[in-house]
Amino acid sequence: MKSKFEKNRLDLAYRKQLTYLNAIVLLATTGILSFIGTFIWNKDYLIYGFLLMIIIWVIAYFFFKKIDKNIKNIS
Repeated sequence: MKSKFEKNRLDLAYRKQLTYLNAIVLLATTGILSFIGTFIWNKDYLIYGFLLMIIIWVIAYFFFKKIDKNIKNIS
């Protein structure tokens, strides 16, 4: 009975990390696409938009790696 509870707990933790991973991927994708749209409309802020896009990508990458490590530990 105890192993069944442990399996359920690990399954819930795995699903939680997958939800976080999906949120990070969605944030990175929509964040970068919104700045690319800004580049098309207003080329005056190209450097600022590019820097913000890189910052969003770096933050998302570090969160992605952290969550991916957690998922591997759960597995």
